[in-house]
Amino acid sequence: MSKVKILIVEDESIIALNLKESLQDLGYEPCGIAPNKCKTMKILEKGIVPDLILMDIYLKGPTTGIELA
Repeated sequence: MSKVKILIVEDESIIALNLKESLQDLGYEPCGIAPNKCKTMKILEKGIVPDLILMDIYLKGPTTGIELA
């Protein structure tokens, strides 16, 4: 059985790395970290299909996490 793939969308790098490590410890597969809409879309355009996205509500830039979701 394959691991659940989770994309992390978080603009604070320390928080994003902490989430990544915690998810790995719990047996999940973080499939990427994106700090904003542009990076998130680039990851998804590469054909990476996460099972779940952990989305920060307040992202730096014009697009919020709610709008992006």
